[in-house]
Amino acid sequence: MNILLTFQTDNYQGEESEIVLVSMTRSNKSHDIGFMAAPERLNVLLSRARDGLIMIGNSETFMNARKGKDVWRKFFDHLKENDHIYEGFPVKCEKHPDRSALLSSPENFESECPDGGCKEPWYVRTPKPNSLCNNI
Repeated sequence: MNILLTFQTDNYQGEESEIVLVSMTRSNKSHDIGFMAAPERLNVLLSRARDGLIMIGNSETFMNARKGKDVWRKFFDHLKENDHIYEGFPVKCEKHPDRSALLSSPENFESECPDGGCKEPWYVRTPKPNSLCNNI
């Protein structure tokens, strides 16, 4: 059974998950990141994901924050240097590993990943020998 849990950073102390999805909701013109200015907050984010950390938001707000910008700028610079920042959400088809897309708008989900897959047809063997089932 798959279970999706949601936590605020403060309530995630001592917890760990395979994949952590972080919503960086502090995008504003005054570059105020509130409690995320504390270096300990970044430490919590980085130490909770075993297999994958996905951060969605406006890195410019954090890199130009009135307080805490030094630690966030160093972090985002490291991500950029290692090509880990995308202008969208990268996805790859499990059936067609060479088929990938960068989703940057809600419309991209339907155009690039209809029904949760890719646009290419895929085939699976049926119990009957030598027959193929086309799943489009």
